[in-house]
Amino acid sequence: MRTRRISCTVAALAALVAGCGGPAAPSEEAVAWTNQVCGALSGFTRAATTSPQINRGDPVAAVQELDRYLGATSDELQRSLTALDAVGAAPVDGGDVYVGRLEEALRGIRSGFDSARTQLAAVDVSDPAQLATAVPAALAPLQELRNLPAPTEGMRASEELGAASEQAENCRQLRATGAPAG
Repeated sequence: MRTRRISCTVAALAALVAGCGGPAAPSEEAVAWTNQVCGALSGFTRAATTSPQINRGDPVAAVQELDRYLGATSDELQRSLTALDAVGAAPVDGGDVYVGRLEEALRGIRSGFDSARTQLAAVDVSDPAQLATAVPAALAPLQELRNLPAPTEGMRASEELGAASEQAENCRQLRATGAPAG
């Protein structure tokens, strides 16, 4: 009998603690929406975290590989932007603001990549002096990726959005990757 009372008391305390001050569980709709947002970033994340294989001994191949990488990553950025447009309005506070900031960051990165590709197209690979200045300038957008916060970082602005991102499989995968994006 005493064990039963203790069990009932513990259960009542657990219910009380869960109801007081603990974060509310996100709705299924919030988790599904957040999962879509994180899923929209997966292609870009893979592309951005796969470094180009630069052969420094072959300037022509190095410039071509860098151009290929920038093009593929820029294409994935566009796919991410298209997918983010398709997720629709956020069912959770802070979601629309987060996606807006994310889209702005992705557009900035894509613009930098496109600019770098334009610079690379003008490089005379037979001119060592031009290679020495143009290629590092073209690599600048890649350096900026290192300074970007983790893609799910902005989801912590809202308690429910943060909780939804913890439950969303695609968000867990993004955190495991540790990839850039806004």
